[in-house]
Amino acid sequence: MPSRRPPATPTRILNAAADHIQRVGLYQGDHLWQPGRMGDTAPCTVLHAWGRGVRSVRPRWSVQGEPWAVFHRALSESLVLLSDHINGCPVPVIRWRKLGITEDAYRRTLLWCWGDDPSRTTVEAVEMIRAAPVRRQGDGDHRTANCLTR
Repeated sequence: MPSRRPPATPTRILNAAADHIQRVGLYQGDHLWQPGRMGDTAPCTVLHAWGRGVRSVRPRWSVQGEPWAVFHRALSESLVLLSDHINGCPVPVIRWRKLGITEDAYRRTLLWCWGDDPSRTTVEAVEMIRAAPVRRQGDGDHRTANCLTR
């Protein structure tokens, strides 16, 4: 049975993340897990909002085949788009290799750290998330002068 949801795309994931932060606000602080203070209405980190965006486009468990492949590509591409956007250019591979962590872990950490800067606002977070897919599409290969890519 085909999925009734539209196909997953990085833009749909990022728009859902921006919508969530716009609705509940940006959470900043030392405590990631606060039972009773989290949920659909509590302020949210950029990383958690991205995760909610991912869940919003995930195929139903009963669906098999191509929708899952499309979903996994969109999940990966949205994380790259957003973390590259936060970084200002493509994140060099050397960054996670020197630390001995996975690319996924490094990119997720970028999301967490960007949003946890005390000067960040909800409006700034929403605008940053919404600008990520637009910038990538408009910049072609998303490379800028003086930006390390290795």
